[in-house]
Amino acid sequence: MTLLFFAIENGVDYVTKVALYNIHGLFAALAFSIGYYISTFYKGKFEIFLSLLISFISYLLIAFILSNIPPHVVLTPVIVITLMLIATIYFAKKENFAIDKKIKTSISDIFFRSLLTISIFLIISSLPKYVPSNIAGIFSSFPTILLPLMLIIHFRHSRFQARTIIKNTPYGLSSVVIYSLVVYFAYEKIGIVFGTIIALICSVLYVIIQGKVLRFFKLIK
Repeated sequence: MTLLFFAIENGVDYVTKVALYNIHGLFAALAFSIGYYISTFYKGKFEIFLSLLISFISYLLIAFILSNIPPHVVLTPVIVITLMLIATIYFAKKENFAIDKKIKTSISDIFFRSLLTISIFLIISSLPKYVPSNIAGIFSSFPTILLPLMLIIHFRHSRFQARTIIKNTPYGLSSVVIYSLVVYFAYEKIGIVFGTIIALICSVLYVIIQGKVLRFFKLIK
């Protein structure tokens, strides 16, 4: 939804320019998730700090590389969706760790998650004022909602439950590719409101179709 706020504050032309970089950024978001996932196999005193460090390094490395590669309207979405599907199929075979229902979410957890989510969103939404459009586009895909959730789960429960949250992330990220691609084509032609509605509908339909196809071929449960 960051693209929507980019459009409101900076105009449709700007969003059309950054939408494909947003898809680039989803590759970086996937790298963030995989980096965090890999780090959860380490158990130690500073495991959460290590998870954050590895995930951010993974994200920034891919983001830096992609910022220097112009996105292609066809190849970029195809490549990123392919990577998401590969990750989805791979993670589907991994064990899910149930969250202990005895540990209830506290008010402080909700406050922390809300504060961190809003802070990240405000930083990212202000990027167009300070950085080039390619950088702003890539960072518009930063896992704003996922990061606070992972931290709370990791801290309140364990690295195993955090791993479960991460392994299910690529399944939904691929729909964001569709959303961004529709925004790229639709905003300039039918405007922000209808473009956003169509983009949301298309992304939901994609998730439904994706799930049915993957289950039909028994690639996921």
